[in-house]
Amino acid sequence: MKIVVIGGSGCIGSRLVALLTREGHEVLAASRRTGVDIVTGAGLAQALAGAEVVVDAANAPSFEDAAATSFFTTSTRTLLAAEAAAGVGHHVLVSLVGAGSVPDSGYFRAKEAQERLVAASAVPFTIVRATQVFEFLEAIADSATRGGTVHAPPVHIQPMAADDVARTLARLAIGAPLNRTIEVGGPEPFYLDALIQRVLGARRDPRTVVLDRTAAYFGAMLGDRSLVAGDEAELGEMRFGEWLEGATPAPRGGPLREHEFRLSDLAPGAVLLLGDVAVFSVEGGLCATQARCTHRQGPLSEGTIDGSTVICPLHGACFNVWTGAVLRGPATQPLKTYAVTVEGDLGRVEVPVPQEAAW
Repeated sequence: MKIVVIGGSGCIGSRLVALLTREGHEVLAASRRTGVDIVTGAGLAQALAGAEVVVDAANAPSFEDAAATSFFTTSTRTLLAAEAAAGVGHHVLVSLVGAGSVPDSGYFRAKEAQERLVAASAVPFTIVRATQVFEFLEAIADSATRGGTVHAPPVHIQPMAADDVARTLARLAIGAPLNRTIEVGGPEPFYLDALIQRVLGARRDPRTVVLDRTAAYFGAMLGDRSLVAGDEAELGEMRFGEWLEGATPAPRGGPLREHEFRLSDLAPGAVLLLGDVAVFSVEGGLCATQARCTHRQGPLSEGTIDGSTVICPLHGACFNVWTGAVLRGPATQPLKTYAVTVEGDLGRVEVPVPQEAAW
């Protein structure tokens, strides 16, 4: 079976591509890097030729209301029209729990609009609303940080492992279209502030977490259960403690020093967060920049990588990861860049020591 995964290099998409490939399917990870643009439609006809299933796991390059709405509605109309022309028999959409129930968030409203387009199309479909993934918790903390303090609203969250989301999508993709929406979530709910504190503690992050009833979630006010799946949701298998232990493994071959990493931990086309530094494995080799966007401190490790460009997930600013140059606003200041040296499986980012710290 030929399956096209839109956003196949992202957190969930890359895992889905790997799963389906191991199961023996013909899988195409479609992105601008592979010549496919779901906004303009460039390369779509060729990519969808002979495809039976399309999984749309693409994310908007910005969380801003207008940008997110424009991306999701335009790309979805373009993609569905191309699928109808190609005879695709199943469209699987990755959405999120909270779509339609967080009116303050333009991003959530944009996902709801995307769902409506899919449900109204002529292509048989399955919509999968997933709760946030464990891998996104640090980005949530970063977005809520003021100074050295994370301000978390008093709400519950039911996150799940990206691997569990991918397994659900793989099963649904090869099955018959459901023509309805299902929800998936993690096996256990948490208070958001306590969960963030556990993540930061495991990373030895010095930031403190405070409960703040006025705090927003990416600019939106939440209800207590806005980020919790419904009673009929399917639940993932991996618990948070198990994931956290696996996400912070003991160093192999002796302890790593600050700004050191194992090459085997950095897949091609991926990014690795080392404290205040982001290491990118892109065409041409390894390069490193500061970890946060110069505009509003968005976490670049959670951004989209397109060739040698990283797109900030908060407001869509684009940077060249080799030179740090701003390729698209709203950022105006370039990123700091650092040299990367390699010895065997050990990589090291050469971050200059501040002069005053060397005295």
